[in-house]
Amino acid sequence: MPEYEKRTRRDLSAALRALLREEPLDQLRVRELTERCGLRRQSFYYHFNDIYDLFDWCLRQERALLLERLENCLTWRQALLELLDRAAGERAFYQAALDREGQAGLGRMIPLEEVLEAVQVYYRDRCGTAPDRAAEERERRCGQALLLSLLEGWIRGGLALTPEELADALERTAEKSAAGAVWQTLREQGDWDWMS
Repeated sequence: MPEYEKRTRRDLSAALRALLREEPLDQLRVRELTERCGLRRQSFYYHFNDIYDLFDWCLRQERALLLERLENCLTWRQALLELLDRAAGERAFYQAALDREGQAGLGRMIPLEEVLEAVQVYYRDRCGTAPDRAAEERERRCGQALLLSLLEGWIRGGLALTPEELADALERTAEKSAAGAVWQTLREQGDWDWMS
């Protein structure tokens, strides 16, 4: 794709994101977008069928951007903070994604499965345990459902926490769950007398 076409798409995407801070997606008009970009309506229709086509393209671009940014994260906390910081900066866009497509649409946009899989592989390798693909898949599905629900509440404003505070809360919850699992395993194996 020629550079001028890429630039036109980027300009339309930026205009869409800016306008979403002012009004809902279903109230946006092509005229508003093109005026903001200094383009003619024909330019818009050369690239997209309608506003929803542009929005869908933006969702795919957001996913690609997130995947690229998450490649450099070494821990689940870094990945989570990267996601939360991005969502905080683009809250109106993420809100529109939730409004349009619900939690499933948010799940298609945010690469949680990839993040969770990377976390599983990291800890599996670090602990030296054998892969259990079926169990890992179940854990990823549960983790993804929990994180999507949490993200939805946070994006919609139900959780008044900064990205760092939310990551801290999740980390404490995970640590307590892990400590409880270790305690339960020791009790089941009869090795918990050393704790008394």
